[in-house]
Amino acid sequence: MGQAAEQNEWDLTAAIIVKKQEMIQLGLKYGLADIQTVQCSQQLDDLLNRFAKGDFY
Repeated sequence: MGQAAEQNEWDLTAAIIVKKQEMIQLGLKYGLADIQTVQCSQQLDDLLNRFAKGDFY
């Protein structure tokens, strides 16, 4: 894996961590069934799916 791909992997990993923290905060503030929490969860799912597929770009 080249340096650019490694950086992109780190960027995606950081995005996953930030989105997870955001989802937790939304869940605590508004509840798990709130539309904001659900939308954030779906965004996190998208990031995790990209990571699982190796789509770091």
